Amino acid sequence: MGPLAGTIVCDFYLIRKRKLDVRELYRDHGIYWYTYGVNWRAVVSFLLGFLPTLPGFAHSIEKTLDVGGAWKLYTFAWLFGFSVAVVSYYIICTYISPPTESLVDLAVLPPGKVYPSLGTTLEEVPRDDKVEEIAVGEKEIVLESRDSPV
Repeated sequence: MGPLAGTIVCDFYLIRKRKLDVRELYRDHGIYWYTYGVNWRAVVSFLLGFLPTLPGFAHSIEKTLDVGGAWKLYTFAWLFGFSVAVVSYYIICTYISPPTESLVDLAVLPPGKVYPSLGTTLEEVPRDDKVEEIAVGEKEIVLESRDSPV
């Protein structure tokens, strides 16, 4: 679970800087679709955080299995996996292959929600012809903060 959490935390807070287009999360072949629906950057960072702890995991199941000192790494597998996944995902997304097609300038949030941590009142933006893929009766909320990044 550590590598999974590390990848998600790094993606949301460090790479996307808490800016997501929520309606694109639910669109087939939207900006978050990636290659055949798989974010290869996330898979690589998950594996880099998970695979080194695998011998220790095997040793925890079968105590007679000799894995050398690898079982010691498994004792703090969550922290190790989290840290390795954060660092590797950040390096991949910043220096090797930035996910520029899925980065958005403004956070697009779902309507009807209360966002007290933002310290501002959200107003609904009326629909126009430029907005696509919105269900009947829903409105889009676009949040832009001039004082601090969202």
